[in-house]
Amino acid sequence: VFSEVHDEVVLVKDIPFYSMCEHHLVPFYGMAHVAYLPSGDKVTGLSKLARAVEVAARRPQLQERLTDQVATALEEALNPRGVFVMVEAEHM
Repeated sequence: VFSEVHDEVVLVKDIPFYSMCEHHLVPFYGMAHVAYLPSGDKVTGLSKLARAVEVAARRPQLQERLTDQVATALEEALNPRGVFVMVEAEHM
């Protein structure tokens, strides 16, 4: 996180991830799309958005919870005006 005045949407699409479904105990994989609208002067590097997805996917997970955890992490770290997280996934 660093100080930079930026008032446009920051978006990273097609972030690949792999996780384990905690309900079915089978792997699932997919793509995440993450965006946020900065509020004031807090922004982060694009790689950190992908890192947030990677960290959330490391533990056994539900797709819905993974989506929520990424959004919550961004809200807590950046206090943005808005956050968007979309996860497309399928079981193996």
